[in-house]
Amino acid sequence: MMEQGNLPTQRVNISTQKMLGGIGYILVLLPIPLMIPLIWIFLNIAGYILVLISMYQLSNILRKPAIFQKALIGTILILADILIAFAFGLMAGISSFTSTRGETGAIFGLGLGVVVAIIVAYAISLAAFYFYKEAYDILAQATNQNLFKIAGLLLFIGAITVILFGLGALLIIVGEIVLAVAFFTAPNEVEVQGA
Repeated sequence: MMEQGNLPTQRVNISTQKMLGGIGYILVLLPIPLMIPLIWIFLNIAGYILVLISMYQLSNILRKPAIFQKALIGTILILADILIAFAFGLMAGISSFTSTRGETGAIFGLGLGVVVAIIVAYAISLAAFYFYKEAYDILAQATNQNLFKIAGLLLFIGAITVILFGLGALLIIVGEIVLAVAFFTAPNEVEVQGA
């Protein structure tokens, strides 16, 4: 234990947590070339669970509860985003099957429902990725690993530009690759103040 100013500091080992996060992002990225839906869903869920476990443990070890709080809020918003998009899609599908073909009002309602779903999903996605960015900014500062900050920024810019012909999706994938690298290359031990 060392003194830094008036606050004592302690070196803590985060090697397990960084491996969990790195493996989590590899699982998230692994199925992209395969694009087999069931495998993609399973590996994504498993990967994000590992990342959340890593973020929870890191926030406790580093004494930065905001890391996990912001990551959890981002994850909850993404889940809400998926559920809302699914619900709007289901309602649009049901209304298109139950409406008479050629009925202008039904077609307009279906189109309006899709537009509203896209706007709502986009807004929720922006909020979710903003919270992820904030979590990774705090983690970058706590671990002295600037790649976390860069990756968080890439994720957020990707979320903003996702409506530009897939450019945003590409940035999000690059951000997730940078996150995997950040977890694997972060120091095994970091100093924590206030121990």
